[in-house]
Amino acid sequence: CLSLIGISIPIFFLGLRLAYVFGVWLHWLPTAGRIDLHKYPDAGGGFLLVTSLLVYHDPAMFIDVVKHLILPAVTLGLVTAGVFIRLVRVNVIRTLKDDYIEAARARGIRERAVVYRHAFRNALVPVITVIGLEVALLMGGAVLTETTFNWPGIGHALYIYLENRDYAAVQGIVIVFGLVVVASSLVVDFISALIDPRMRYK
Repeated sequence: CLSLIGISIPIFFLGLRLAYVFGVWLHWLPTAGRIDLHKYPDAGGGFLLVTSLLVYHDPAMFIDVVKHLILPAVTLGLVTAGVFIRLVRVNVIRTLKDDYIEAARARGIRERAVVYRHAFRNALVPVITVIGLEVALLMGGAVLTETTFNWPGIGHALYIYLENRDYAAVQGIVIVFGLVVVASSLVVDFISALIDPRMRYK
């Protein structure tokens, strides 16, 4: 059920629902921005999770940054998790029907070991391959998520540049997106070769 919801629901709709429930209704989490500018008006840009501890040496500031990060991260995570949950389930079910799984069971190996050490590891190979493609989805989803939560990131900057018709800046951000996707695909290829010896090249 969770996987179907993650695949079907639009990112901006999920973000708005989470913001309403946890921000407006329960008042647990902030619904916009990266940090409370009323408490920390001098906080600049950059990686605030790191600078709050290493530069400002303020644990309370770090906690505030984490609170602002939870809703955008959960929104993107739920949408991505739906794809992976469904893919892992299908691959594990298919792998459990293979001959070497029956051979492992015939040798008396415990079912838990058969599932996790044999079936699950081999089922991860196509899942890891899809991770490279999911990076592109995360990049596109970041635009909607950052716009929904008014998060001043690269996705929100892309939205502003599109609105202002700054095509040079848009091209620059798209190139960065492309480089990230290419780099993630290379990393995925190396990880796949480590998991599945059949993919190693001599």
